[in-house]
Amino acid sequence: MIPKDIIEKIREKNDIVEVISEYVNLQKVGSNYRGLCPFHLETTPSFYVSPQKGIYHCFGCGASGDVIKFVQEIENISYVEAVRKLGERVGIAVSYTQEDEIRNKYYTFYKELHQLYKSKLNQSTVAFEYLKKRGFDAREISLYEFGFSPSDSKLPQQVAQKLRLSKDEIEKFGFSNTDPFAGRLIIPITDDFGRVIAFGGRLIGEGVPKYLNSQDTLLFKKSSTFYMLSFAKEHIKEVDYVIICEGYFDALAFHRAGIKNAVATLGTALTKLHIYKLKKLTTNIVLAYDSDSAGIKAALRSLEMLIPEGFNVVIASFEEAKDADETYSKFGTKGLVKVLDSSVGAEQFVVESLAKQYDLSNPSGFNTFVKVLKNWERIFSTNPKSIEKFYEHAAATAGVTKEELKNLLSSQSIQTPNQQQRYPQNQNVQLPKTPVKKVPTTEDYLVYMYFNYPELFKQIEFTPDLLEGKAREFFLIAKDLNVSLDSLSKYMGDFVKEVFDKIDFEVDDKVVEYIKKDLELRRIDKRIAEIDSLVLKATSEDEKRILLKARTELVRQKMRIKNQK
Repeated sequence: MIPKDIIEKIREKNDIVEVISEYVNLQKVGSNYRGLCPFHLETTPSFYVSPQKGIYHCFGCGASGDVIKFVQEIENISYVEAVRKLGERVGIAVSYTQEDEIRNKYYTFYKELHQLYKSKLNQSTVAFEYLKKRGFDAREISLYEFGFSPSDSKLPQQVAQKLRLSKDEIEKFGFSNTDPFAGRLIIPITDDFGRVIAFGGRLIGEGVPKYLNSQDTLLFKKSSTFYMLSFAKEHIKEVDYVIICEGYFDALAFHRAGIKNAVATLGTALTKLHIYKLKKLTTNIVLAYDSDSAGIKAALRSLEMLIPEGFNVVIASFEEAKDADETYSKFGTKGLVKVLDSSVGAEQFVVESLAKQYDLSNPSGFNTFVKVLKNWERIFSTNPKSIEKFYEHAAATAGVTKEELKNLLSSQSIQTPNQQQRYPQNQNVQLPKTPVKKVPTTEDYLVYMYFNYPELFKQIEFTPDLLEGKAREFFLIAKDLNVSLDSLSKYMGDFVKEVFDKIDFEVDDKVVEYIKKDLELRRIDKRIAEIDSLVLKATSEDEKRILLKARTELVRQKMRIKNQK
């Protein structure tokens, strides 16, 4: 980290007006300076610089900050790089820390590995033909910097050897003694400043998983990274809205159509970290998720987070194709423009999506529908305009007036006026049973982490005999080996797929702590069972006493662990 006093010196010695004047034509207005904002298109100056306060602010797009923030944004570089650049400008040297050295190695490693992957694409007829079948021409293949990892790839190890990286360093960078992307089309994932920090791999041919992302590393977190954001962010600021997709090729479809404010999450649901990143760019969002049931559920989950955060959200309407990629393939740019033009408001989307799940002509279905609406009433109530639109759509769908709907939502007993006439008050209406999603077990987490979070998995010490069922069988094979999904038998592959279906959220340190705690309790239980067996076989009272004392201590230890928060 750069010492705070050094940062302050650099900030003080760099005159903000002089620095910004190198990029923007400024005119003095009173004690301030004014010019056209460099962060969005405008014809009337709304960008002001205050030399007294040492800040800039645009009243058009809201961009603001100090001289360091300005250089960071205008040069599209990191904060540390902006500090160094400004330090050089005023003759203040900023030395590299050990952390900086590791970061530089990381960026160099991924840059060189990406170059190798790109060179292999040109040598692979199969990979090149696959992209051509998806409609990409040679210019687009070069523009989006696709690559390919051969089935016998040792490319990561070659780069690591060239850069003289240690085994520990390459593991921290997300690789081990194999290339997890072998046999896959390579899609580069960049940070907000356009530097490659991870890869996505698309399997060419049959197999699972179809898509594979790099594991989380010191510079890459799936839960906060958007695909194509470095390309899209200036366009997002310019048009003041962002299109969020579920997959790489969906985001690319918009970019290929000239709609360049599209991004995609990386195999995860939208998170709070994603949201905070977007808030700096815009508060207007188009969700362009798949039109299937999974896409609708994902959109509803996203809306639950976005609406309370003050975002204006509409949902793209895919009626003639399942997603953006297929729409562009079939109908081109006009197809995607039509999809965006026919987007529906969040209020309408929520009501219509929920109504399709229930039979509103049936009292139990109607009751359940209204009960679900109560939760959304709370969500939309954070915005006066949204809540009124919500009431209008919900009332029209339920076949009641807006006032009747409000009464139903505030009432403990939910029945429409007509239903009250047909169904006596004392009649017990059975609500439809909803399937209960199985809670992941420790076994499930371990299998899931083995493939998706290898770094976190390595933090957990255990032996397969602590596990139950198919997970025990799996780890008897895989515990100390690098097993890939495509190398599993159908029996074990089906088991792993079931595990993947159970877990649809990010695994974090809290989950790791839970697993460690549970495994420790299992170890203690195993030891207690062994002692109980020895007590039965003990031939003397002294031996029994020693064993029972050990058992008592284990029970106390177990209680201490259980009581830990």
